[in-house]
Amino acid sequence: MKKNKLITISILGMLLLVPFMIPTVAAPASYVSVAEEEQHSWIMYIHFSNYVQWDTDNMSAAFTAIYGVDDFGAVRAGWGLIPTPPQAYWPVIINEINPEVTTDFLSAAFIPDNITHTPLSVTFGYNYWTGGLTWPTTWRIVNDTDSFAKQNLFGGMAISPTWIQDVQFGPNNINWATFVATANWGLGGGYWPHPLTANTTVTEITNGYQLSVPVSGYAIPGQFNNTMPITINVTYNTDGILQAYTMEYGTDLLYGYYHYQYFVDAVAPETTSPSDIVGLYNPPYTGLNITWTATDMHPENYTITRDGTPVVTTTPWVNGTPVVYNITDGLPLGNHTFEITFWDTFAHSTTDSVKFIVFVPDDIDPVLTSTPSDIVIDIGEYGDTFSWTATDDYPSTYTISRNGTMIVGPTAWVSGTPVTIDVEFFVSYTPGVTTYEVTLSDLNGNSVSDSVTVTVNPIPTATTPPPGIPGFEPLIVIGILGIGTIGLIVLKKKRK
Repeated sequence: MKKNKLITISILGMLLLVPFMIPTVAAPASYVSVAEEEQHSWIMYIHFSNYVQWDTDNMSAAFTAIYGVDDFGAVRAGWGLIPTPPQAYWPVIINEINPEVTTDFLSAAFIPDNITHTPLSVTFGYNYWTGGLTWPTTWRIVNDTDSFAKQNLFGGMAISPTWIQDVQFGPNNINWATFVATANWGLGGGYWPHPLTANTTVTEITNGYQLSVPVSGYAIPGQFNNTMPITINVTYNTDGILQAYTMEYGTDLLYGYYHYQYFVDAVAPETTSPSDIVGLYNPPYTGLNITWTATDMHPENYTITRDGTPVVTTTPWVNGTPVVYNITDGLPLGNHTFEITFWDTFAHSTTDSVKFIVFVPDDIDPVLTSTPSDIVIDIGEYGDTFSWTATDDYPSTYTISRNGTMIVGPTAWVSGTPVTIDVEFFVSYTPGVTTYEVTLSDLNGNSVSDSVTVTVNPIPTATTPPPGIPGFEPLIVIGILGIGTIGLIVLKKKRK
């Protein structure tokens, strides 16, 4: 039971990882002081040189034994490559304030109380000087001090510099005297099981609380012993937002985590993205329009351009209200691009574009006026180019394939302008037949195709002497010649 309890505590901040990105209209509960699209960030200081006595007293082992986590050791290990503070800053963007609910969301930490709270869908993470990481998660603002003390695990969340990040937002009605009394009960044995937590005293300070452990308050002979007092200070502002978290060992400041930046709006407007408009339109085309709907908590103005030229100048827009643009008559045939840009009052912008294609009914294929001839080359020859020329009133795109596989396009073409391709180097070294096929299409989907072949002759093989004539083998021929010669000699002697 105890082991499970400590494990679940270490993962409290990951209770729900579901982002919500569409702003709500309903006002948040009165105890919630944050707003959608706000960004808060905290900056982190780790003073590595101040941990000498901490390590000598083996206090990382003490926190592991007492609270089930060596979070200070883990923090130092994670940021060890940045030895000089500040190591990083930790931003959170509030994407959506969800409706208030009452659930036992702390049941994983063995606090099964139904607690009324407001879930916040946020983007949280860290940034440092060479990069960063963010992720969607859910934070919760509880509605009263008692619930906030429970959400803080009765003050125990303050023993970890990363646990405190899960309770950076509290209600705006915190009574710190009540919080301290509840926290002392939990650390004194009412919630935390290890007996040494009772040596932790929680006291009220201005706008927050302090955890203090006297010398040898965390000590087990032969294992660990704090030879210096431990002091942790946590403060919030009146809106319930964490302002500072520090941990000191004696007079040495080990860790500082401070509210760093605040932006009223850190989110660009979001907009719908209408589909492109493609069809057969004979001007006039009255009634055709494009509709965008954008959302932002601080909307300001929008503009619209057609093919880069303004057609709607700076105009106010309303969160969630559609913007309708009626396409004017008489546009030239071909492709047109309408682009809208929404701005909010903090200079964030979002852009979306829609294509509108104007053409008239047409069932005539493009006409090829020039086509290449098939070629035959010897292996290794190179430099041949194929060229096609076609005409059409509404040219659109062409593709070229090699042996059935597309290698070019779709690419725009111009009526009467040649489309060319070179025979690839490797083709000229591939014996056999390679087929290139071009297909030229117009705006109405009509097309024409043509193919051409490249035949590459293989390397000729070495020649061999032709076979001898049967009956004329060398020995037989020599024999015949010899007999003939002897016959002539005998004939000459007889004549004498």
